[in-house]
Amino acid sequence: MDNKMKKLSKSPLYQQLVDAYNQRNSDGNATQEREQAFTAFVEKGFPSNRDEDWKFTNLAPFLADEYSFDLQQPAAAVLENAVQHARIPGLESYVLVLVNGKINGSLSILPDASCFKLKQLSEVSDLNYFNTYKSEHVGAGNRMLALNTALFNEGYLLEVPDSVIWDKPLHIIQFFAGEQNLFIQNRNVLVMGRFAGLEVIESVISLQNGHKLFVNNVTQVRVAEQASLIQYQIQHNQAEDRLVNFLEVVQEKISRYDHFSFNLPGAELIRNNLEIVLNGSATETHLMGLYLVGDHQLTDNHTAIHHLFPNCDSNEIYKGVLLGKGKAVFNGKVFVERPAQKTNAFQQNNNLLLSDKAQVFAKPQLEIFADDVKCSHGCTVGQFDPESLFYLRSRGIGEDSARKLLVEAFMFDVTQRITNEPVKEYVQSLIYEKMENSFADTNTSVYG
Repeated sequence: MDNKMKKLSKSPLYQQLVDAYNQRNSDGNATQEREQAFTAFVEKGFPSNRDEDWKFTNLAPFLADEYSFDLQQPAAAVLENAVQHARIPGLESYVLVLVNGKINGSLSILPDASCFKLKQLSEVSDLNYFNTYKSEHVGAGNRMLALNTALFNEGYLLEVPDSVIWDKPLHIIQFFAGEQNLFIQNRNVLVMGRFAGLEVIESVISLQNGHKLFVNNVTQVRVAEQASLIQYQIQHNQAEDRLVNFLEVVQEKISRYDHFSFNLPGAELIRNNLEIVLNGSATETHLMGLYLVGDHQLTDNHTAIHHLFPNCDSNEIYKGVLLGKGKAVFNGKVFVERPAQKTNAFQQNNNLLLSDKAQVFAKPQLEIFADDVKCSHGCTVGQFDPESLFYLRSRGIGEDSARKLLVEAFMFDVTQRITNEPVKEYVQSLIYEKMENSFADTNTSVYG
C-alpha cells in the first residue's frame, strides 16, 4: 500500500467501516464471501486517483467526514408527501417504495402475486445465491464492489417469472433519508425469466435536509433468453450527496436490454459503473445517458460492454452538458472477443460546455479480437456552434432562446429514444427546470 493509499486508509470513514465489520462479525459468523470481500477491500483500501479507473475522480475529500450507519425511517406523513411528489404525472404504473433500502409495503402498489416474487434482501441468508447472477467478466479488483459485498445492509430481490409480461411499468422510488450524515450500502437483484417483459423507472431521491449522504449501491440484473427489460434511472440529489453505483447486467441469447441514465445537477459526486455481459447470441443492447453537471459538481460514467457471442448488437450514446466549474468523466469500453463474429457495436460520447471553466475527460475504447465485425466509436467536446447560433439569431430568435434551442437539439439524440411518453415529458421538464436553476446559480442563462 503506497503513501496515498495509507493516507486514505486512515480516513475517518475507513476506520468506521473496519470497526463496523469487526462489530458485526464479532461472533466469527461472517460468510466466506463477505470475509473475502472485506479482506480484498482492506488490502487496497479506497480507490484513489492513482488508479487508472479513478484517475480524474478523487474520493479523498468525501472520506474525511464521519457518517452514521444507523438507518432510521422518516415519519409516515413525510414519506407519503415525498411519494406524491415523486410520482410521474400521467404515468399509470405499479410502485415499489424503498426507504434506505427497506421495502415500504404500505406505500407500494404492486400487481397480482403471480406476476412477481419480491423479497427484502435481508431475508436471503445465503450469499452464494448472488453468484448465480454474477459474471466472471466483471467486478475483479473493484474495491467499492468488494466493500458493498462485505457490508451491504439491505436491498430487494425481484423476480419476474417465465413468460410474464407486466401490463404496466414499475416505478421504483428509492429514498435516502436521515437526520445526520449517512453512509448507505444496498444491494438489489432483478431477475427476468425467459420470455418475460418489464419496464422499470427508478427515481433515486435524497431527503437528507442538509446532511451529507454517501451511497455505495450495487444492482445485479439477469435478462434470460428472449426476455426484455427497459430500465430508466433518474437521479434527484442534493448538494452534499455522493453516489457510487455499480450495475451489472447479464443477458442471455435473443434478449434485449435498454438502459437510460439521467444525471441531473445536484450531487457533489456521481460515479456510475455499468457493466453489460452479452452471454448469448443475437442479443440487443442500448445504453443511453444524459448527464447535466452543475457548478463544482462531478459526474463520472464508466461503462463496459462485453461481446462474447456472435450476432449481437450494442448501441451506446452518452451526452453531457456542463455548467460553471462542472467536471465530467466518460470512460466507455467495448470488448469484442474472438467468438463474437458478426458483432455490430456503436459508441458515441458528446459533450457541450456552457462555460470555459468546465472540464471533460473522455476516453472511448474498443478492444476487438474478432475479424468479421462492424464497430465504431467517437467523442466530441465543444461549445455552441457559432454558425448555428448566428443562423437562429438571423431568423429573429433572441440569443437566450437560440441557445435554449441548441441545447434541446443537442440532447435530442437521447430524449427522443424514450418510448414512454409520460416519462419523456417528465424527464424533459426536469432537465429544463434543473438547467434553468443551475444557470441562475452560475449567473448565466440560455433560457428566456
